[in-house]
This record gives sequence, structure tokens and C-alpha cells, in this order.
Amino acid sequence: MIKDPRVLQTFDLLCKGFTNLLQSDALEQINIKKLTEASKINRTTFYLHFADLQAFVTYYVNRLFQHWSDIVNSVPSLPEHKSLQEPYPGLVQLLEYIKSEQELYHCLLVEHRLPLFTVALREWMIKFTNQGFGTVTQTPTLSESERKVREVHILSGTIGSIVWWLEEGFPISSQKLAEELTLIAAKGPFYLK
Repeated sequence: MIKDPRVLQTFDLLCKGFTNLLQSDALEQINIKKLTEASKINRTTFYLHFADLQAFVTYYVNRLFQHWSDIVNSVPSLPEHKSLQEPYPGLVQLLEYIKSEQELYHCLLVEHRLPLFTVALREWMIKFTNQGFGTVTQTPTLSESERKVREVHILSGTIGSIVWWLEEGFPISSQKLAEELTLIAAKGPFYLK
């Protein structure tokens, strides 16, 4: 883990510059020259840390998901929900964060401007979903294919719901969306209250 404050500051500047570029340009239009200009660092500094733009993009995506994990894990997890009316611990905070960074996540989730993010999102959500299987209810004994079907169903529905929420300008609160996603994951999409 990097601890040198100068290196951390350089990485922060690069990430902020890349975020700004991503919100205005397609990924194919972003190059190292544009990135270093937007970040106010020189290309030599960039090349001290990254071999090429793809290496930086990989770092950027990993950093985003590390931040997501930090948000989700910052909330103490409960051994088991007392009620399915309670959303999965950390989910509300994650949704609040996505809402606070809506321009970035609109680019990433709705416009799919960064394909690597979409791939990493799937992997991150699978881990998050698998954490939730044992937290929302006791995990039943499932075959690998049964578990995969449930995993993909929850994954697709959760991502689709968040994309809808972003596209529609947050028609319901983060708390309400988290409650609905928790209920659907635990009881299925056609549950009755």
C-alpha cells in the first residue's frame, strides 16, 4: 500500500482529472496528454507510476471499487436481519454515495463509458450478493447452478434498479431503494407486503 503523500496526491489528481474527462469525453478520446493536462501533472510523473493509459484505467476502476467496499464495510454488519424491512447494512450508504456522485455514475452505469467498470461491477456485485445471501436469510443448500441462477438474477436486478434510479433522477430515496432491493433479493420480485 502506498503511503507517500506526494504519490497519493498525484494519484488523487490523476483520478480527479480522469473523472472530469470521462464526464465530457468518450474513453477513446482520452489520452495521456489530455489526462496529464487535466490533472495538472507532467507526463514524466504519469510514467513513473503507470506504463500506459490502460494501466491507469485499471488502477482507477480498482480504486472506485475499493471505495465502494470501504463504504459497505464501514457499517457494522448484523449477524442476521431482524426484519426484511431493514436493508442490507451499507447498501443505503453506497446508494447515497452514488447519488452524491451522480454525474460520474451516470457516465459509468447509464452511458457505459468505461467498459472495464462494467466488468468489475459484475465481479464486485457478485461478492456483495454472496455476502448478502447469509445475512438476509440463512443460506439454503444449493447446487452450483441453482446458486448461479439466483446470483445472476439478483445481480441483474440490482444493477438494473440502480440504473433506473439514476436515469429517473432518484424518484425514491436511497433508503427506500435499499429496502426494495433487500426484499426482492430475499423474497423474489413478486412478494406481497
